[in-house]
Amino acid sequence: MKKFAIILPLLLTACASAPKATHIDMPGADLSTSVSVTDLRPASEKENKIFSLLISSDGYGIYRKGDNTLDPPITQLFRRSSYERLGMNDDASSSITIHHLVVYLNAKSQLRRGAMFAALGGPIGAAIGAGTSKPITTGISQSVIGRDAFEKSQDNEYERAFFTEAENPQRASVFVIYIDATIRGKRVSVKSMSMASAPEGKNAYSIAVQSAIDYYLSQYTASEQTEQAGRR
Repeated sequence: MKKFAIILPLLLTACASAPKATHIDMPGADLSTSVSVTDLRPASEKENKIFSLLISSDGYGIYRKGDNTLDPPITQLFRRSSYERLGMNDDASSSITIHHLVVYLNAKSQLRRGAMFAALGGPIGAAIGAGTSKPITTGISQSVIGRDAFEKSQDNEYERAFFTEAENPQRASVFVIYIDATIRGKRVSVKSMSMASAPEGKNAYSIAVQSAIDYYLSQYTASEQTEQAGRR
């Protein structure tokens, strides 16, 4: 069966061109610079990627957001939040090792819907298609994950951005963020899914990133408290 690549020019241009970094305000002095951070992420996790332009492909509409899409970089945001939330200090025991810290955007359903209307009615049809979605009420899905499953999905990396019907019943565009890091010798791995849309005046990307970091730190703290209770 012959495959056709149907794309939305404006959306594609926005994704393919050099991205403008999303600025996240970090008020006050950053005292976390003294904390040692070892970044062990694969080089690919730091780079932008469009997984497929072919509308019939499973990877269509899925993007990896590189480090240059955030200001300051996501690793710096993670370090500062960890320092402030966990009361870290300057000694070696407070070091951070980042194994995975990667952001995906899954806009597949929205783009396919727009492409369908574009095929039927050109740019005007695409605009109508983009406006036919139901109001988005999907919340955030967050969970602790096993590292093995994440590592095994490397061959079809775009699958990391997939969601289930329960997670996203309206098939809205979402950011999917993975954090796998070791702090003070304790390794925790989490997955956080957040809406790619936000109320006027808010930035969905920055909200998604901070939410993922906050969730990681909450799970790290919970794990640490459980271990301390077990030693009593």
